Amino acid sequence: MKIGRENYIRRLKKGKEDALEFIMEEYLPLVKGIASQVLRPVGSRELVEECISDIFLSLWHHAKKFRGENENDFRKWVCAIAKYKSIDYYRKEIKRTEILFPEGESDYTSSPGASAEAQAIFNEGTRELEKLLNSLSSADRSILIMKFFWGMTSEEISKKLGMTKSAVDNRIYRGKKQLVNEVTQLEAGGL
Repeated sequence: MKIGRENYIRRLKKGKEDALEFIMEEYLPLVKGIASQVLRPVGSRELVEECISDIFLSLWHHAKKFRGENENDFRKWVCAIAKYKSIDYYRKEIKRTEILFPEGESDYTSSPGASAEAQAIFNEGTRELEKLLNSLSSADRSILIMKFFWGMTSEEISKKLGMTKSAVDNRIYRGKKQLVNEVTQLEAGGL
């Protein structure tokens, strides 16, 4: 039997592989658009591609759960799966890369024996630094912390986050530029 618009849903439910190929050709632009939009803040093309593969795999494994009547219902079902799967990927990625200053741990000490005034100035500087870093996106903040506080190379960061080295370098450049702009505004009394 030849696969076509009139039978691909029925064949997908029966586990026919030609139906999966058909929906991949038919729905790839839609699924890619949804995944790219949701995962845009993460900035990882590889993650988007992995998510797209997972979406189609999910459609394949859960095809029997589709209860719609027609192609329009199927399209809505594909959109819903793509949206929620992409959100899952986004949450996992942010959770994996998010590096926050734990509450209460921001009151570091400047040095043993420092005066109360020096400690207060140090604490104020730490809070300003936290505020500046928190103005960045979660992914950019994580990259800058790994680069400048942990001393990791761009290559090490790219491997850890599943990004290309040039994507990491671009984020470092943009993050530094944003921080410089915010420090300039802060000094001018703008923030």
